[in-house]
Amino acid sequence: MKKIFIGLLLAGAAGAGVYYFLQNKKTTTANSIQKELLAGQWKLDTLAAAPKDSSAGLMTALISAIDSNFRMYQYDFRQNGMMLLVKDSVTTDTSYYEWNKANDLLWKVSPADSAAETLHVAKLTTDSLVLQTKDSAAFFFSKVK
Repeated sequence: MKKIFIGLLLAGAAGAGVYYFLQNKKTTTANSIQKELLAGQWKLDTLAAAPKDSSAGLMTALISAIDSNFRMYQYDFRQNGMMLLVKDSVTTDTSYYEWNKANDLLWKVSPADSAAETLHVAKLTTDSLVLQTKDSAAFFFSKVK
């Protein structure tokens, strides 16, 4: 009887160890983002508002009304954490970004800015970028060639 009890105890411990190993392996592969793919020029293709959030649709309408050319802008992400918003050949705005430990993008007005907008990187490939805000608004970018 002791041998059966010890055998079941060891089998349970081995099962728990395998489960723990597989769970940790999944979380590390799910958060792997090739951050170097962000560098370069991107253009905003679509701004999608979440249907459950009534203010998101209003936000999209206001952005379009304030500046109808916002889709023509180019976002130039630099390796040093600087982001240039190129509106035309003369006008550019400078912002800054950095990565946090959860591989989210922190969008800042200045490098020392403590109040940053957190954007979840839903997709980052060589030709597409999807950023998502806390209220589920999604920004779809494509790489400028």
